[in-house]
Amino acid sequence: MTPDDATLYGSRVLVTGASRGYGAAIARALAARGARLLLTATQESRLVRVADDCRAAGADTTAMTLHLSSPDSIDALATAVAAAVPRLEGVVMNAGVLGPTGPLDACDPDQVARAIQVDMLGQARLLTRLSPVIADGAGVVLVTSGAAGRPGYAGYALGKAGLEALGLMLREEWAHRGIRVVAINPGPVRTDMRAQAHPQEDPATVPPPSERVAPVLAVLAGEDPGPRVQAAEWGLS
Repeated sequence: MTPDDATLYGSRVLVTGASRGYGAAIARALAARGARLLLTATQESRLVRVADDCRAAGADTTAMTLHLSSPDSIDALATAVAAAVPRLEGVVMNAGVLGPTGPLDACDPDQVARAIQVDMLGQARLLTRLSPVIADGAGVVLVTSGAAGRPGYAGYALGKAGLEALGLMLREEWAHRGIRVVAINPGPVRTDMRAQAHPQEDPATVPPPSERVAPVLAVLAGEDPGPRVQAAEWGLS
């Protein structure tokens, strides 16, 4: 067992967007290291499969549905988490939606607003509601994107840029509690969202998400690499 594995063993970690892609890869990696998992997603059937994989690896795993577009769902999830565990040693905010792409003024404003709600506003609401049960010294990972603030990605770009700003804010506001808030950009990885955004791309040309989980595990195990990390550069000198 490595030092990181020893730190993660038994730690209670919430992972949103855990039913597929990067979130599922993170959940499975944490399960292999003995973490106690609370997994959320909007698609219950997919989430159940990932939760079953984590339990098969020996991890104590609870699966709960969450709709970041709904304040009621967010509040209910936060209440359920507080009832389920006395504290969280880690939080991974991975859930997100791509929404419409193209020039901002060519996109449906309601769809843009929904993407911003899911990708940033809902995340902010959930984190602030979870604040009482996030342990002092915990690691909080916000999964961001290279598309943050980029033209052509409309609400997703605005939401991810806002998520990074949220991370900087909470990193300062929670510093007195020793909570490490780190935005991690996994970079191009083989996910459904990537295929949706780049339909002409050969998926075999991008790595699977499991190859980009190392910095997430490191932050949850106690490292503080700074406010923003590029996962593709992790471990490179």
